[in-house]
Amino acid sequence: MTIDFSGRVAIVTGAGRGMGREMALALARRGASVLVNDYGGAPTTIDPGTIDVAEAVAEEIRAMGGKAVANGDSVGTGASAQAIVDAAVKAFGRLDILVNNAGGAILGEIDAFSDDEIEGVLRTNFIGPYMLMRRAWPIMREQRYGRILNIMSSAILGIGTLGPYSSGKAGLIGLTAEAAIEGVPLGIKVNGLFPAGFTRLAAPDGAVRDWMETHFKPWQVAEAVAFLVSETMPATGEIFHAGAGRVSRSVFKNGAGYHHPALTAERLAENFEQARSVDGAETISSSWAELQRYFPVAPWQGDLAEGIF
Repeated sequence: MTIDFSGRVAIVTGAGRGMGREMALALARRGASVLVNDYGGAPTTIDPGTIDVAEAVAEEIRAMGGKAVANGDSVGTGASAQAIVDAAVKAFGRLDILVNNAGGAILGEIDAFSDDEIEGVLRTNFIGPYMLMRRAWPIMREQRYGRILNIMSSAILGIGTLGPYSSGKAGLIGLTAEAAIEGVPLGIKVNGLFPAGFTRLAAPDGAVRDWMETHFKPWQVAEAVAFLVSETMPATGEIFHAGAGRVSRSVFKNGAGYHHPALTAERLAENFEQARSVDGAETISSSWAELQRYFPVAPWQGDLAEGIF
């Protein structure tokens, strides 16, 4: 199978370095016209940057015969999202693909940061992607086609000292699930990706950093991205992992649990291990799917379709 993006237009945020750069190149090599967005600053999202970082990647794409423009807006506000989308449409006339890759982090304990620092990281990792999706959505809805990939992080599972970053990336899970449901009748598919690639945000010096630098090449993640935003991508509302040449899917699961119609805190205390057991766990694909797990103890009397909301 050949994946071809000829005639398609893509926005890749945070595309000036590392995995973002490789994503932009992977799409461009397959014919996509790419808006390369990067504010060119430090990973903390605080220091001012320069468009030169994005321009270098755009020039790299043009040098290999592709089409690209650079954009140096910092994601995180509705105004910057509008400017980024407008720039892509002005340059190429349409918008088919949005890769929300930009991100930034600050390291410290939960109470170590100022309010402004926390809000800055949340803007970059969550508000920015949301605003970009909002601006891209009407265009994709009108053309009845779109592919959106939200780059997340396994840090949402807990890593320590990354509270603002982990929280911002975790928000993308709910956003992806909601948008995927709304996008089904519109031809818009929305998925998430936990990438594992060696970049400047990788682990500090030591065995983990050496391991990642050896095995987790940014281009391997980019190749997975190229498929996940392709026309042939069959799934929507799903979360994938990619790294070291391995691609897999993660799901939420819900166990069989403990039930008593006259539940009390004391009864729960006595049966807590049964409640927290994952024996009999089933995959949960949506909020309605989770509610259906209650059917054995709270029988549903209506048509299943009526419960979808």
